[in-house]
Amino acid sequence: MNRFEKLIRRLTLEEESPGVFVGGAGEGGVGGEARLFGGLVAAQAVSAAQRTVDDFPMHSLHAYFLRPGRPERDIAYHVTSMKDGRNFRSRRIEAWQGGDCIFQMITSFQRLEEGVAHQPQKPQVVAPETLPNRDQLKGRAHWQDMPVDVRMVTDITGSEARPAEQQLWIKANGEIPDDPAMHLALVVYASDRGLLDTAYRPHADKGANSGASLDHAMWFHEPPRFDHWLLYCTKGPVARSGRGLAFGHIYARDGTCVATAAQEGVLRIRQEG
Repeated sequence: MNRFEKLIRRLTLEEESPGVFVGGAGEGGVGGEARLFGGLVAAQAVSAAQRTVDDFPMHSLHAYFLRPGRPERDIAYHVTSMKDGRNFRSRRIEAWQGGDCIFQMITSFQRLEEGVAHQPQKPQVVAPETLPNRDQLKGRAHWQDMPVDVRMVTDITGSEARPAEQQLWIKANGEIPDDPAMHLALVVYASDRGLLDTAYRPHADKGANSGASLDHAMWFHEPPRFDHWLLYCTKGPVARSGRGLAFGHIYARDGTCVATAAQEGVLRIRQEG
């Protein structure tokens, strides 16, 4: 079983009891690092919430990372119905490991309807097929087996100060079940890649970043498909008080803006030793 298949399995939660869903973690989430990846927790929480709403698509989420998760333990997601209205549904999700609540999220679902429309214009960038893979550039041994294929449009963050902007293409590195809920959960998983890195780019000459996500928010303007390339355009306009703020628009290849993300996190210069 490759890393993508493991990710699909971890996003397919088991219902332990009404409103309680259990997701596996495993070392590094799916990434091979010795810590739990925040994108995995957010994606599993989204999967749990979607299991309780089968008639409306999710349009937004707002989440806080409360404590570091332990990669070797399963996570129980407790879903509470906050509203079941005519046009909107809302759910509160708490992620628990043992006696610790490590994560909280509020999600909102809306009945599909027609309305006015406008959006930012998708930048004209180089096609993903000709661009280098981010994990390969970072020297990761199993870069071809990573669950998300990330191709860099901008240069990768190194040891030189760069503008707080990045553009990258993202796509699932495997076959996704024909389920809109799984596509959305995978986009949430991938949205945690690169946001804090973008906010740290102007300070890369000061040393390596030691950061962690504090909160994460997303708005879905169209149901996303992750079996096609999506362009993720991120900016980090503010860093102060040991924190950085970043935003990102996610575009389909045809130019449709399918989602917007925002994240604040800890930004600290890594201290040797």
